[in-house]
Amino acid sequence: MRRRAPWPRLRGGARLREAGRALRGTEGNALIEFVVLAVALLIPTLYLVLTLGSVQAAVFAADVIARDAARIHATETDPVAASGRSSAHARMVLEDFGLEPGDVVEIRCTEDPCATPGGTVTASVRIPVPIPGLGPVLGGAGPVAVSSEHIAPVDRYRAPGSNGPEGAA
Repeated sequence: MRRRAPWPRLRGGARLREAGRALRGTEGNALIEFVVLAVALLIPTLYLVLTLGSVQAAVFAADVIARDAARIHATETDPVAASGRSSAHARMVLEDFGLEPGDVVEIRCTEDPCATPGGTVTASVRIPVPIPGLGPVLGGAGPVAVSSEHIAPVDRYRAPGSNGPEGAA
């Protein structure tokens, strides 16, 4: 017994023409589907990369500011000069990382003044991270805040009145 083909029997090139007509209705759909899917996936991915880049920049900045502010206060005997140096350094680092300058450093000392031999200086930094595209909605700062803390010991055997390595003659 002979099997019948599921399509009608046509002569010569008629079968190819019939198949071509059936496929002609879907011409260009693949391109449209690709563009729609690419846009739907590419835009959120790009937004995520920009957001994570901003957060990572703030993490690096917070770490550098906390470490250096604690070291400055641990080595500088004049508290006013130490505060000025650490504020200027924080502004410079925030500017380098493309973040808004502000008062982001908090210093705590176990001794008064901070540079008393044998004490420790703790610098805490908290930086609000701007979220790309949502600044006007959230009022400039985003809902994410990055923080870092560093503890620096003050040299126990430092000569009284010396100003760290810079004060050595």
